[in-house]
Amino acid sequence: MYEKFKELNGTHPWRDVSPDGYVDYQARYRPQGRVLYFNFPLAKEMGLIPADHPPTIDKEIEQVILETFSLRIINEYDLKHAKKYPPESIKPGLYMATRYLQTQHRNKQGKTSGDGRSIWNGYLKTKNLTFDISSRGTGATILSPGAQQADGIVKTGDESYGYSSGLAELDEMLGSAVMSEIFYRQGIPTERCLAVIGFPDRSSIGVRTAPNLIRPAHMFRYLKQGRHAELKASLDYFIERETKNGFWQLPSEEHARYPKVLHYLASSYAKMAALLEEEYIFNWLAWDGDNMLASGAILDYGSIRQFAAKHDKYRFKDVDRYSASLSEQRHWARMIVQVFAQAIGFIQSGEKQNQRTFKDAECLKTFDLAFETERDRRMLWRIGFTAEQIDHLMNKARKEINDFDKAISYFEDRKVSKGIEKLPDGFTHNPVFLIRNLLRLLPAYYVAQKIGRADDQSAYMPHEIFCKIMAASYVVKRDLELTPARVSYVLAFQERYLKLIAALGEPFDEVLKSLQERSAIINHRHRLTGDAMVFIIEEVIAMKGKIKIDGLQEALDAFIDSQVLIPGKWQPVLPEQLKSDTLKSRLLNKIQANLEEYKESI
Repeated sequence: MYEKFKELNGTHPWRDVSPDGYVDYQARYRPQGRVLYFNFPLAKEMGLIPADHPPTIDKEIEQVILETFSLRIINEYDLKHAKKYPPESIKPGLYMATRYLQTQHRNKQGKTSGDGRSIWNGYLKTKNLTFDISSRGTGATILSPGAQQADGIVKTGDESYGYSSGLAELDEMLGSAVMSEIFYRQGIPTERCLAVIGFPDRSSIGVRTAPNLIRPAHMFRYLKQGRHAELKASLDYFIERETKNGFWQLPSEEHARYPKVLHYLASSYAKMAALLEEEYIFNWLAWDGDNMLASGAILDYGSIRQFAAKHDKYRFKDVDRYSASLSEQRHWARMIVQVFAQAIGFIQSGEKQNQRTFKDAECLKTFDLAFETERDRRMLWRIGFTAEQIDHLMNKARKEINDFDKAISYFEDRKVSKGIEKLPDGFTHNPVFLIRNLLRLLPAYYVAQKIGRADDQSAYMPHEIFCKIMAASYVVKRDLELTPARVSYVLAFQERYLKLIAALGEPFDEVLKSLQERSAIINHRHRLTGDAMVFIIEEVIAMKGKIKIDGLQEALDAFIDSQVLIPGKWQPVLPEQLKSDTLKSRLLNKIQANLEEYKESI
């Protein structure tokens, strides 16, 4: 039943594409692990388990997962100190830690950087897709920032040099597993987590997968080093995988293929940047393309945060560096596309030109148009319109969309009078208004008022109520002052909101009822925030060892289902699941309590 697992033995085609693009390691079995999370739907998609496999972790499947993924590399420190391990614990194959560009390294050309705590387990082919699989937390490699500070040799578990231990903490891996699956099921391009293995010392191994785990940084490394043949080979490999997986359709002529590739990349990165901004999702982007998949998908949830509101002043602090902000993600996504244009220019001409040469590249115009289009679509989705209604408005109501965008931006951008606030991981300037509350409650108010047309101001929500229903609990009286300007914006918001509805040409009352139902799900009051995730995972870990593994898995699955905030797909935690006197029920109650407590947070 589990024969497919045996294919994950370190073999991977990247070895042939990029002969110096990785460092090989032997690996040994790491004992005392327990499988705390396994993504059964994903495992079925990958062909690792049969389609009718029950979603339970019994001894047999747990042992197969552990034999495949509970690994620790034999690194440079181990070899130098002649560490001895039982021969039967050492895996026969070699596992690669891949090299890629990371600008936080002292060497800015990718000569020392890459997978600092990860190895690639291999790849799997199914009928429709090829998947890459890698594991984090498998030991300290020579490619971590800390290894460079220590002159290349670090003992696994040694945290003396910062990002040098080679381990992954259990809370990080479980949080990544849960959030990535929530994002995936909501249609957000992302890596996914196949399994999380926990150990008694609270370290863990997280197994990630995607149809293509190559990052822009894997290819940009060769661009920075001016290595034409290697750059072309690595980019062509990435293109071939995207094409064979059916994501791209490209012309056969090479001269026509690369412009089309740039078009796909520009569109993908633009849509991702727009989605992140509109959905209030923070992802630390930079031009080196380290924290993204090259396909334009989220990679690495260590710095991912989902905000309750537009925290566009939030910056994450990592040692001595501060991240880009929410609104700056567009710039950096666009910059990655520009670097791709530079790379393809180098491939086609054989001459590496300065990045600034490509500041007016055609693909950047594609990016700008795709960004604006996707941002408008996401805004209309948040209001609660269906996909068909969004298509109609995008084609017939451009003025109404632009007018409403200005109205909603005014309230999204208001910040509290208190000013900048320091946080444990950076700083932010808190927003005054939680727009999702307004989008959830406004249509219900209009339905109750039986409003029938856009210009019926007698049925508009009063100014004071309008502001109070979306005001964060931490604001002070000064933040809610109803100045003449703010009153005019309240009026404009409602007028433009209703004009969007009128532009559909559908029965007014029916559209409002639909928006009331849909926006209650899309803008749910218990939408997960970054802080809520931190404390929810703490509760999960505290329950570990007390609750059966299947109970833990069922609770996590129920939590994930309850956060897929799409009408028709949303599966809330049912009252009976919260009322039973079981450990699973207690955990679900604690999850709900944290969602409530941190519903206004970052």
